[in-house]
Amino acid sequence: MKDPRDVILRPVVSEKSYGLLDTGVYTFEVATQASKPEIRDAVQAIWPGVKVKNVNTLNR
Repeated sequence: MKDPRDVILRPVVSEKSYGLLDTGVYTFEVATQASKPEIRDAVQAIWPGVKVKNVNTLNR
């Protein structure tokens, strides 16, 4: 497994991402080659006790 901090690069700070926090949705910039299972595992490794329900991705 990759180092989780190589998968999760940084949080996305925007008005839209702040609005999504109220619904329990968190927005991160991730490595382009990271798969959804890798993203899920990285979030759960960095923040123990967090259970990821869903991962949505967007390529910019």
